[in-house]
Amino acid sequence: MAMSRLKLSHIGMNILKSKWLRVGISIVLFYFAFRRVNILSIIDELKAVPVWFLIFIIFYQAAVMVLGSYRWSLLLFDKPTRLEVWNFTRSTFYGQFYSLVFPTGVAGDLLKWLPLQKEYPQLSSVKLLSSSLVDRIVGFTAFILVAFTSSVLGRLTGIPYPPYLMLVFGAFFVGVVIFYILIFSFDVHRILSGIKALEKPLEIIDLLKGENKNRLLKCLAVAFVSEFTWITPIWFTSNVFSAGMSLLSVYIIIPMVTLILVLPVSVAGFGARENLYLLFFEQLGLNPVKILAVSTFNGIIQVLLALVGGVWSLLGR
Repeated sequence: MAMSRLKLSHIGMNILKSKWLRVGISIVLFYFAFRRVNILSIIDELKAVPVWFLIFIIFYQAAVMVLGSYRWSLLLFDKPTRLEVWNFTRSTFYGQFYSLVFPTGVAGDLLKWLPLQKEYPQLSSVKLLSSSLVDRIVGFTAFILVAFTSSVLGRLTGIPYPPYLMLVFGAFFVGVVIFYILIFSFDVHRILSGIKALEKPLEIIDLLKGENKNRLLKCLAVAFVSEFTWITPIWFTSNVFSAGMSLLSVYIIIPMVTLILVLPVSVAGFGARENLYLLFFEQLGLNPVKILAVSTFNGIIQVLLALVGGVWSLLGR
């Protein structure tokens, strides 16, 4: 018992240290992003946002999360009911909150399935956790394909970005293609089933093949739709701030920015996101104050949605 408490204490301290490290990195990155502009100008831009747009964008982003929750539920149910989509949406909001609180965004995927245990006792914990991880794989697949396509379009249309990014996204793209070829071409479960240590991980593979193949394809289709509906609000926000971001530039640049932000270097992407927005959009001749206003507003909306998940979690409903 004493050893268990000591281990939990050690884990807690590591989480706390990692969180504070990311806070420090965010502060440094904020400094580099905002040192060339008048912060009061950005605050004025944010204060000028119409209330109707704030309400609209929150509900829009919430609707995108519902769409993502529907995709997740498809991994476990052939025809998810409204109640099931609601339950998965609630868990998705929880995951958004966990990703904000814990030092890595992956925490959301590792923890968001927990409330579903009570709703679906017939599903094992491993099954629920596996569905959460597979949902992340499906989302990442669509995301990589969109990011790689965006980098190619960026190159063809002359939108500037570091050339090495295309190589990175291309490597990811090839990796995703190879992964699915292996999953669908070989009976991985049969090959590895003799290894007892892999008994639990094989449940993840079960969701990726066999009779779940058509279900997985449906999830991928929903994931592609989700990617574009998730990116579009950046363009809406740009119009509100008169930032001048074209729809094409948003579809090309934002997937690349978001893929880089997968790295857990700052709190909720703050600081890192602002620097990346400047890196890409300033090369298009856009005003840095406007760029930072769009980026900061987007980050605030994500935090608000995460806090909704936190309040929902506290209410226990």
